[in-house]
Amino acid sequence: MKRGHLIAGLTLCLAIAGIAIAQTAPSPALAPEKAARLTFTAAQVENGKAEYSSRCIDCHGANLNDGEFGGPPLKGEAFREKWFDQPSSTLIGFTQAAMPPDAPGRLSLDAYVEIVAYILSNNGVAASDRPAPANMDALGALNIEADAVAR
Repeated sequence: MKRGHLIAGLTLCLAIAGIAIAQTAPSPALAPEKAARLTFTAAQVENGKAEYSSRCIDCHGANLNDGEFGGPPLKGEAFREKWFDQPSSTLIGFTQAAMPPDAPGRLSLDAYVEIVAYILSNNGVAASDRPAPANMDALGALNIEADAVAR
């Protein structure tokens, strides 16, 4: 009889311990999700190239790193280290707030998104069939992914 009580007690303790562990272990459903990757289309890149050529080329140059008026390089390792692996709204928001220097924010959000798509395509990020949204909240949930770069 004592042995039966001992086994029953041990079984109960193990069951309680199992429940406690299950409640404290992180659930895959509750683990923080990685932000989705920013995507953009080839059409956005082409539109961005046209906007860039008319509005950005003097400062940043035809090669995005050789502007006549000394704008910072918009391609290369330093650019990727600064802007990749963070929400795309950071880069697009900065661009909107600071560019063009003589009239920041004068372009539509669509135009800024397309210019950034062009810049990112020059940093090795490939276009896809999913357009980048022209909505800062949505852009905040989309990261510029360094692992999408063909180096």
